[in-house]
Amino acid sequence: MKRERRSFSNDFKKQIVESVVSGSATQAEMAREYKISPVLINKWKKDYKTGKFFENVDSQDIAKLELRVRELERLLGKITLENEMLKKIRDLNTKEKKDISSIVTSRDWEQPKGGAR
Repeated sequence: MKRERRSFSNDFKKQIVESVVSGSATQAEMAREYKISPVLINKWKKDYKTGKFFENVDSQDIAKLELRVRELERLLGKITLENEMLKKIRDLNTKEKKDISSIVTSRDWEQPKGGAR
């Protein structure tokens, strides 16, 4: 009696791998539940990391995603610059406050001109 070879869809493989990678289930649990070899799940994990299950994405979607990435990188750069400027302003303000609130001692005190002697 010859056993028929099973084939699995990319969506099924992706679902199994994402469950294992996310930690919601272990590789052994998934292998037992679906009666597949843990070695096969390992192979699917390698394929997943190389992007094999994402080949059906069309070029329009990729172009939109690349555009979004560029937009987010630009926004990140702008926010980073604003953050650096705010830190410099804060540091300058802190230094001025230290200068204003410093204690005047006899060594720092300048005698007013024309005052009592």
